[in-house]
Amino acid sequence: MIPFAKYHGCGNNFIIVKEQDVLGKDYSLLAQAVCCAATGIGADGLIVVREEPELEMVFYNMDGSRAPMCGNGIRCFAAYCFDNGIRTEAVYPVKTLAGEMIVNRIETSPFLVKISMGKPSFRSADFGVLDGSETFLAQELETTEGTFTVSSCFMGTVHTVVWVEEFPSESAASQLSNHPVFTEKTNVNFVKRMDSKTLAIKTFERGVGFTFACGTGACASLVMGIRQGRCGSKVTVRLPYGRLIIEQLPDGEVTMAGPAVRVAEGTYIQEEI
Repeated sequence: MIPFAKYHGCGNNFIIVKEQDVLGKDYSLLAQAVCCAATGIGADGLIVVREEPELEMVFYNMDGSRAPMCGNGIRCFAAYCFDNGIRTEAVYPVKTLAGEMIVNRIETSPFLVKISMGKPSFRSADFGVLDGSETFLAQELETTEGTFTVSSCFMGTVHTVVWVEEFPSESAASQLSNHPVFTEKTNVNFVKRMDSKTLAIKTFERGVGFTFACGTGACASLVMGIRQGRCGSKVTVRLPYGRLIIEQLPDGEVTMAGPAVRVAEGTYIQEEI
């Protein structure tokens, strides 16, 4: 039996466990089991809280694949650490596969936190593109539902941004996410520009599908918007279950501010994994 908590960040939801409660488990198999809505708890991903030798967020998608980082996930990670007395100070670092992220708690009720997300990389080599180009910007990719102009970067994990008037089907999104040009697949963000300070985003996450929110995707959408002259350096991202404030600072650092909500706590009773 495994103690767990479930949190959501703007609708992007996660099962969170302490590492000491899952020692010896295969995290990939555990993620698939607990995230399955039919036979498990149901979530977009699994977060394992590693406290030693330093605080670290270990993140797995619902399909069992490990991802370097998750923007909404790290806000939920911060809320879990606060609720469980793991970290009660307002500002502290968190280790991830994408590097060190800085948590800055703004409020506790409701729980709001700003995360320093690092700087984007536009180097194709950093996100595994096969075409040999130095960058992968304003490229056309074919799907069975038409041609899409895409631009990719690494923002905590690989992201591809597509500016649209209307959100496309899941089939088109999946074809872009799994396009053979991306050696590690890609997350795909379909972005509507409402005005220079407001974006609406729908993200297809590799290993998950369409989700209600994606923090790293919102950050990637902002930096692409700035690069292409579509928005200013600070935007509000409108999502079905909340809003994020994304800003790129003069030094290139990107910050994300938004909520995290505890949904449930309990014990996961499982077959042996």
